[in-house]
Parts: sequence; C-alpha cells; structure tokens
Amino acid sequence: MSKIKHGMEGTTIYNIWRNMLARCENPNHPRYKDYGGRGIEVCNRWHNIHLFYADVGDRPKGMTLDRWPNNDGNYEQGNWRWATSSQQKFNSRPASCGPLKQRWFFAFNLNTGEWDEDNNQKAFARKRNLNQGHISGCLCNRLKTHKGWIFQPILNQKEAINAAS
Repeated sequence: MSKIKHGMEGTTIYNIWRNMLARCENPNHPRYKDYGGRGIEVCNRWHNIHLFYADVGDRPKGMTLDRWPNNDGNYEQGNWRWATSSQQKFNSRPASCGPLKQRWFFAFNLNTGEWDEDNNQKAFARKRNLNQGHISGCLCNRLKTHKGWIFQPILNQKEAINAAS
C-alpha cells in the first residue's frame, strides 16, 4: 500500500488535522473519551486534508481549533472557529462527577426563589460569586446546599437514553 502524497505533512495545519482525527477516531488516543467516546465525529469532508484546509485556512498565532457554537457538535463546516485559550476554557465542559458525567444542571436559590438551568458551572459560579467546587459538590451529593443554592443534575437526551438502556 503506498501513501498518498499531499505535501502538508509536518505543517501546523496537518498536525491540527491529524490530532482532530485521532481524538475522534482512535480509541487509544488519551483524549478519545472526551471526543470520539462522547460521539463527536469529523465530517466526511474534513477527512481530506485539502478540504479541511480550504475551510479553516492557516491557524492564527496563539489560536486553537474549537467546536463552536455547539461544543457537543461534530467537527464540521459551521461548527468551528479559531479560539484563544481563554475562549477554549470558557467553552469547555465543566468538571463533574458521577456515572453520567452530567453537564446541564438546575439551580434554585432557597433565599430568593431565583432559579436557572445551565451547563457551565464555572460561568454560573462567577456570575453569582459562588465556588465552582461547591457547586460540583452539590451535584455529586457531597454537599446539600451552597450559599442558599441547591443544584440538581439534568440529563440530556443522549445521557437519558444511555441510562435507560
């Protein structure tokens, strides 16, 4: 079997492309569980390095490939951007625990009656001057409340189906 020569091996964009494919398709990749293991795929078009490059172009200095606006979506046209590390951290899945690794949660303030649904513990905590670790503790049943707030995990459709089967 001969290798196809595309002239891009060793370039930054080639390395980004190969790592994207490996995270989504190679169960031996250290980050597979966070990508392919969650069902995130690379669209057929982007399996071709030249078409991938035609869509994303050169990586701006200091930027990384990000699935956006849908962080749970696939790598594909319309769901990507070049992002700073700060943007990537803000868009990342919050730390969580439990067998379902919940992301969405319901929050209710016993003192004010305020309630909210969210999927980003860090942003929720920052907005309300709370401790993200304590929110996670409530979601994992290690704490009952945090500064008057109670938290309850919400299963998304995919997790509910998996839990039922």
